[in-house]
Amino acid sequence: MACRIPNITSPPSQRDTRALLLKGFSPNYRGNPDISRNQSADIPPDQNCSLFLVGLAPDLTHHELLSGIRNIGRVYATHINPPVPEKGLERSAAKVVFFERKAAELFYNLFSGPGFSTPRNPHLRARVTWNRIQSEETDVGGFLSRVLLVSGPPEIVNWNFLCRYLNTKLQYQMDEVLPHGPSADGTRVLLELRFGSFRCQAQAAKMALGREFRKDGVACEYGLDPCAPPRGSK
Repeated sequence: MACRIPNITSPPSQRDTRALLLKGFSPNYRGNPDISRNQSADIPPDQNCSLFLVGLAPDLTHHELLSGIRNIGRVYATHINPPVPEKGLERSAAKVVFFERKAAELFYNLFSGPGFSTPRNPHLRARVTWNRIQSEETDVGGFLSRVLLVSGPPEIVNWNFLCRYLNTKLQYQMDEVLPHGPSADGTRVLLELRFGSFRCQAQAAKMALGREFRKDGVACEYGLDPCAPPRGSK
């Protein structure tokens, strides 16, 4: 997606590496370890919703990562660690956090044995483990989502405009942007925005769009995450 804000890919210094290790993080971690939401939750391991995938494509994107997750559960957050060839790490790694423990368990049970692969690279089998940086479940049985359904006047609800606007408000990665066409009279359009994460991305975008454009007739609601089973299915 042309407008996404990329991850920082420069390798950490030796000092940064030591600091990350002392805090329990991998030296390849690219987030901010001092923010509470990025720190390990004080929960038993059997409540952890975060998984770590090692051995993914060197040029892995959030779209490719998420396209390999279907009929599992709503994804709360994703993060990609790019390769660090100078340290012998030739492939990407990724963190995937689900909203609910049952989805995380399903993912682990399906892929911890054979490995996880994506449709673009079915020959690469990533090793799946529980992430040491634990995340507790949230919004159990709820409707929060990394997917937003945005409707409103076409001069506002188009990706060129929204991309420029969101780039001034937050850092984010996009999975997909799907147009769903205009209303019968052509005065409104519907756009589906699939972010890489709910946390700090879809969540923040929904608040920003509502605050800025509600007066212009823009409506923004959470949509169905394609990583989850259809609503109502067992």
